[in-house]
Amino acid sequence: MKRIVLFLFMAMLLIVVACNNETDTENTNSNMTELTPLEVDLIIEPDKINPGEEVTFRAKVTQGEEAVEDADEVSFEIKEKGTEESEFLDGVHTSDGEYTVVKSFEVDGIYYVTAHVTARSMHTMPKVEIEIGNPDVSEESEADEVDESHEHHGSNHHHGNGQVTIDFPLEPEYSKGKQSTLLVSFEESEAPLTDARVRFEVWLEGNDKHEFLDANETDSGVYKAAHTFAEEGTYHVQVHIEKDEIHEHLEKTTKVK
Repeated sequence: MKRIVLFLFMAMLLIVVACNNETDTENTNSNMTELTPLEVDLIIEPDKINPGEEVTFRAKVTQGEEAVEDADEVSFEIKEKGTEESEFLDGVHTSDGEYTVVKSFEVDGIYYVTAHVTARSMHTMPKVEIEIGNPDVSEESEADEVDESHEHHGSNHHHGNGQVTIDFPLEPEYSKGKQSTLLVSFEESEAPLTDARVRFEVWLEGNDKHEFLDANETDSGVYKAAHTFAEEGTYHVQVHIEKDEIHEHLEKTTKVK
């Protein structure tokens, strides 16, 4: 009888260990997926663009080997060089992680195209320069040429060029009256973005009062701030980053109970 009891105990112990190992493996795989950054290939066709002709912008979004079919937002920002105004066009999901939009340009010029991609708690924004027709570049200053020398120009395939990735894992729910940690991390061209000015803007939905929290860089490219949510409800949290020519923000919502 004792042998039977011992055998049953050992069998149950093996089952528990196997289940724990399986759970640990699943958690590890899940964490690896969460830590894998987004990659965006920005494809512009055709190579030579003339005024009045249609241009196709395609953003192919991947995470590791997986095509990202569930992006929260893919938009294309188009801005003529030397101007402050931007035009934003929403990308339409087609297949295999590709989001596209079609546009035509009416006049010759040099334009910047930025693909803003938000997916899986991350935001990335590769930027490229394109020429339309035969723009007059004789009046460009040497400073402009130096500042924009990192941009590729005239190529129809761009991957990770000037790419800033924002990893903002805001929790779906926080507790009222309990101090919480807001965390965000940044990479530029796959390297930690350090020494930036980072702030969290927090406000309760329907309330005009906005709180701004300065974040401290606790690790290379990782910024944190403590905050206590005073009321229950839906909150908006927007992270702002500023460094040199980088001025970006990303907004998310969360519940407080």
